[in-house]
Amino acid sequence: MIHQVFLIAKKELTNIARQNALKILFPIILFLLGFSLYAGHIAYKQEMDMVKKAQEERRAEWLEQGKKHPHIAAHYGTYVFKPKTLLSLFDFGLDTYTGTSVYLEAHYAHEFMFRPVQGYGNMVRFGELSAALVLQLLLPLLIIFITFQTFSKEKETGTLKLLIGQGVSMRSIYLGKVLAYFLIVLLILILFFTGLYIVGIIEDDSLVMQDVGLRVLFLFFLYVGYLFVFTNFSVWVSFKSTNARNSLLTLLMFWITTGIIIPKTSANIGESLYPLPSLKAYKEKIKNDIDKGLPMDGSKEERLVKLKEQYLKKYGVDSLHQLPLNFEAIRMQEGEEYAYKVQKVHDSLLNRRFEYQNRIGSIIGFVAPYISVRNFSMAFAATDGYSFNDFQEKTKAYRLKLMRKMNNDMAVNSRYGEFYEYKAGRNLWETVSGLEYRTPSVMKTFKNYRIELMSLIFWVLIMFLLIPSSHKNKLI
Repeated sequence: MIHQVFLIAKKELTNIARQNALKILFPIILFLLGFSLYAGHIAYKQEMDMVKKAQEERRAEWLEQGKKHPHIAAHYGTYVFKPKTLLSLFDFGLDTYTGTSVYLEAHYAHEFMFRPVQGYGNMVRFGELSAALVLQLLLPLLIIFITFQTFSKEKETGTLKLLIGQGVSMRSIYLGKVLAYFLIVLLILILFFTGLYIVGIIEDDSLVMQDVGLRVLFLFFLYVGYLFVFTNFSVWVSFKSTNARNSLLTLLMFWITTGIIIPKTSANIGESLYPLPSLKAYKEKIKNDIDKGLPMDGSKEERLVKLKEQYLKKYGVDSLHQLPLNFEAIRMQEGEEYAYKVQKVHDSLLNRRFEYQNRIGSIIGFVAPYISVRNFSMAFAATDGYSFNDFQEKTKAYRLKLMRKMNNDMAVNSRYGEFYEYKAGRNLWETVSGLEYRTPSVMKTFKNYRIELMSLIFWVLIMFLLIPSSHKNKLI
């Protein structure tokens, strides 16, 4: 049987080589993949250069701000820039929609600014040409156009009946055809991901992403599985269809439905079932909880009274002026700590709603494999929502650390009621190092995308079940 499968595959590859569709579409797909990889690489280098330059400028501004009160320096603040991950040149993910920089200062937690999407207007709805998009939507189109008549044409010409009459099983014919078409797809994937890995070696993004090689390997197997599903399904539809026209229409309808209609519909359903609060309402809730306090914490005034009593008792004095520390700095830092606590509570609630929204799409991935592949692809490229949230959390923790240094210095080196008398200098500014961000391990990805993983396994298993059994040689 194995010998028959390889003979059929060899024959099919010879026939495929004569197809005009392959001669036209194969170079187009390779060109689009190569161009998108090149363009993504150029965009990656340009943005990394801009980020590096901006970081150096902001760092110089921070160090050279001169002598001033630490609290004024905290208000002077600094910027943190989100580094591009190397694999974002392959899959842009949510980078187009999320901000690239955030301003850090005392008392205020600012939002990320300068979203690239802001410069595109409505055109962003049509997406951007990335290598991931080519593999997710355009390569399946190539598979459709070269496979839709693989069985139906042979039924019409009588070639299939002749093969069966010679003792070749339908299973061998089917597997041979799937193998032939999948070898073409595999060749494209090997060429592309080898190129991507070489770019990864050249760029050496280990400071931000320490497991590029492993991520590229996971991406390769992800698309191998996805395109195997598309190849097998396309051959099966041709096997079941009465003619080539019906086969093509069925496959195009499947492509449009699972690649465009269902993903858009699932996103709309998620937004309808789990609507997000407006930015204004979100900020107001945080401010309200800071002022009135979380359950069992007491209001802002009550917390301040407790803090005063705590320090007076701790140092055995009757007045804030008698404390060996500047209570104003202690109060401000306590405010920063509590605001951080409240922010984490609300961020957790907001992220939970995002997860509920995304879970709708994840479940629908059992119907549309494109959704599962898209989500996993973004995750492996570290351009998904979880990666952005991780950077946000580390940025907020860095901001708290910055404020803590400024307020602690103020507390130790000045006294209650003094403000303009004390000024810190470069020695203090140098104790604040820049934020060095690293993406989480790729292995954590599977925890966040378990439904997508089950969906893809489900689709691969279904494809194996579609293979005709060895004893069924009846023509459809």
